[in-house]
Amino acid sequence: MRKLACLWGLCMGICATGMAQQDTLWMVPSGVTLGGDTVAALRFSSSPQFQAQNETLENWPGSCVLVNLDSIAHQIQTTVPGTSPVTVEPGEAQTLSLSIASPSTHRMWSTSQRGNLLGLETMIRTGWSDLPHYEWNLNEWDPLATWTVALGEAVDESLPYVPRQFTINDANFPNTLQDTTAHVESQVGDPVYISVVNQGRMDQVLHFHGFHVEMLQSSAHPNRVGWSKDTVPVKAGECVVVRLNPDQAGEYPVHAHNLVAVTNAGFYPGGMITYLNIAP
Repeated sequence: MRKLACLWGLCMGICATGMAQQDTLWMVPSGVTLGGDTVAALRFSSSPQFQAQNETLENWPGSCVLVNLDSIAHQIQTTVPGTSPVTVEPGEAQTLSLSIASPSTHRMWSTSQRGNLLGLETMIRTGWSDLPHYEWNLNEWDPLATWTVALGEAVDESLPYVPRQFTINDANFPNTLQDTTAHVESQVGDPVYISVVNQGRMDQVLHFHGFHVEMLQSSAHPNRVGWSKDTVPVKAGECVVVRLNPDQAGEYPVHAHNLVAVTNAGFYPGGMITYLNIAP
């Protein structure tokens, strides 16, 4: 009871500071349903209440308060050059301060096995705000592994890795089409940006139907900046930003080019599929 009272006091104290929600992220455990599987989950939420999708940090404010409502300490790492991890103990809060070059997109995640397998990871974006900006966090899930670490046991990651669920922004197709941050809505002549971060353990390759996109950032392949491609590799842990210049109307799919990644527990279609909806 004292532990709960302390956590509630911490929540009320941070909420009372008047910070915008984007300036505070809460690490909240719970579970989600993906394609018929129930998966243990841990998310960066915009409030003390669990949310199924990790909250993105847009237009980086310079610092962010991280509040740990989980049962273990989490070491939070980012891909921002020259920065050190921040450790947040259970029931405590720490401030993450970063100097980020603009424009850029970065990954932020928990380095613990529990945090990694339960999906405690998100995207930090700054700049590229002159146009609509969509976001695709890619990940894959082994339900049994999530429940194993949720119960406090270790998972042997040297064993064959056979995930059953594949997601964009923590949702799999067709639910990806209900996500306004992922399902691109534009019209001919109106370009958009798309930030892609591969949060999973598997390399992915995204294929765009109908269009080529211009590469603006590729953390693993900087030599590809400026390239025009309809198929974009995104290695595990990589951050990519592209610009889509729609020149024809229609609805066009974007999907992972790995067959298993476009299934829900082996059933097609599912997984990493979304759409570009371009009006005339």
